[in-house]
Amino acid sequence: MEAALQWGMDFIRLVQSFSGPLLNFIMRLITNLGSATAYMIIIPLVYWCIDEKKGLRLCAAILISDWINVSLKFLLNQPRPFFSNYDPSVGMISERLGGFPSGHAQNSLVMWTIIASWGKRKIFFVIAAIICLLVSFSRIYLGVHFPIDIFGGWILGALVLCGYFKLVPVLEKYFARGGLRLYMIAGAALAFIMILYRPGNESLRSGGMILGASAGYCLNMRYIGFKSSVFSAKSAAHKYLIPAARFVLGIIVLFLILAASEKFSGQFRHSDNYQLFLFIKFVLAALWVCAGAPWLFRLLKL
Repeated sequence: MEAALQWGMDFIRLVQSFSGPLLNFIMRLITNLGSATAYMIIIPLVYWCIDEKKGLRLCAAILISDWINVSLKFLLNQPRPFFSNYDPSVGMISERLGGFPSGHAQNSLVMWTIIASWGKRKIFFVIAAIICLLVSFSRIYLGVHFPIDIFGGWILGALVLCGYFKLVPVLEKYFARGGLRLYMIAGAALAFIMILYRPGNESLRSGGMILGASAGYCLNMRYIGFKSSVFSAKSAAHKYLIPAARFVLGIIVLFLILAASEKFSGQFRHSDNYQLFLFIKFVLAALWVCAGAPWLFRLLKL
């Protein structure tokens, strides 16, 4: 393992020998395509403007992948290139958790491959592969991952994708027979499993959002009746302008919720209730995406 890390350090230094202000800026932008912020934008976009069922499936796949990744980071506790035992000068950005496996490499592979599968054309998979490669390379360029971290992320991402494509058709049949109650039970059970082994606050994000998303989806299907698909719309307004208005309105409120909760988090940071506060924060964020925003869209005739 140490030999692989030392080779990785040499490779990072080689890559960074071509660095410059413009390339640094580009790589910082690219790396965000595999960040939590990207998921917080893309999942609502799919749920509100393309297909709510696809949005829910994508949300579940990303959150499960993220939970697996965070759990392994804590369990393995592997170094990053900029840690003091290696070379702090290579770190262009800072990361708190351990390095192996790379969450950006793993989760970007999961997200963009699932999105590409909806297009049913090879070009979409080519674009997804290019995005994943660029995101993964940016992590090496920015000095926050060894190449072996990237390979580990790809392997885990591929395993998550295999589970997704094999299990989703089977689970959909069970959920169709069991109704919304089964959706809610499954979401609550999965959230419980995610917070049962809780190595850090990061795992509360996945558990809280799984619970909020499943509850929100059930509320939408039972009481709100919001349908996001616009492909059958005949007018340009219904096909483009209304979905755009949904997204802008919904995402502004979502980030206001997250910003407000971040502001209040300082009051709980040193209390025994801080982790409960974080969990509720993520539950509410997912509830807004899956139920609150759809209710507002129906109210505003969007």
